[in-house]
Amino acid sequence: MKKYIRDMIDDLQRKKDKDFVPTIPPPSTGPATTDLGPTPEATLPDDLDNQELSKNPLERVRQLDFQAQESELEQEGE
Repeated sequence: MKKYIRDMIDDLQRKKDKDFVPTIPPPSTGPATTDLGPTPEATLPDDLDNQELSKNPLERVRQLDFQAQESELEQEGE
């Protein structure tokens, strides 16, 4: 891929013809790549360290405040 990009840049720098379009390499025929990383843990409502937070900023602040309050209650109870 690097060679293709270098060739394209060289061609664009040398050619002053606006109609010039470099050839596109054929798609790879190799196997599809797979993610071999660890699978994410399932979110649990009672686990404060493993909760899925909202994408809405106001809702996220509410969730974090609730988590902080629950965490303080757990620490006081120990």
